[in-house]
Amino acid sequence: MKILFFILQFLAAGVFILSGISKLFPIEPFEVVFIDLGITNWILAPFIARTIIAFEIFIGISILISLWANKLIYYLAQSMLLVFSVYLVFLLFTKGNISDCGCFGQLIALSPLSSLIKNIVLMLILFVIPKKDWLPKKWLFVIGLLITSFVATFLLNRVGLQNVPSKSLNKSVDWSGLPQTFYQTNTSIDFTSGKKILVFFSASCPHCKNAAHKLSYLNKKNNVNNIIIVIASKKEEKLNEFIESTVLNYPILWMTDDVFFKYSGGTLPSIYYIEESIVRKKWTGEFFDVEELKEYITYN
Repeated sequence: MKILFFILQFLAAGVFILSGISKLFPIEPFEVVFIDLGITNWILAPFIARTIIAFEIFIGISILISLWANKLIYYLAQSMLLVFSVYLVFLLFTKGNISDCGCFGQLIALSPLSSLIKNIVLMLILFVIPKKDWLPKKWLFVIGLLITSFVATFLLNRVGLQNVPSKSLNKSVDWSGLPQTFYQTNTSIDFTSGKKILVFFSASCPHCKNAAHKLSYLNKKNNVNNIIIVIASKKEEKLNEFIESTVLNYPILWMTDDVFFKYSGGTLPSIYYIEESIVRKKWTGEFFDVEELKEYITYN
């Protein structure tokens, strides 16, 4: 029986730790959850996401080493599972059982119902396994482990300077060096008319992937009509991998030569707002001001 309890304890701890670590890279989809729920804004979302991840890791390690702190860890774990379960029920009613709940980031895809069952099983496991402390000075250890979990989480994936504003420009650019038709659809594009937002990504750039997750969220209703994504990739396989992993749902221009860097500049990602081929605004880096960019987005 002791061996069975040990296996169950190890399993419960592993799920908490894996759940936390897997959401760290990339963390943007997890941050978007709090934006989507209307809980917070783009500035605070990175801190809330990392705080929850740190608690998951802290609880997982505590369970693993039998640091129950007079059952405090047990109650924290059950409370966290309960809150997650309420969110999963909300997903089931609002989006059905076809979406990935994101409980394990992009490592493991789980439907809301599957994850809800997982949570119920975990709650039962936590209920039955013995919860006896082994440390004489457990509270010092609890505080130390909690601080370590938070420090490690925020160091492993640091919070950047959020909402970096644009630079105002009035620069005429000849866009003829860009592809004149969209990837796969071969639909032609006219850069000399209308108001457009050009976003330059490299398929091998992790900062571009982070920014791409934010842009995907902005078009969750598939009604944005003036954003065009320009992606540099030598291989089509890498291009498609980038599009699929970031769930990009915009028209794509694919570039394979160094002309890409002539337009994108030295910092990626680069985002340009253009009117009649003239660049009016430019954002650089993954921490662009999302709210400011939204002012220039048009919808169907």
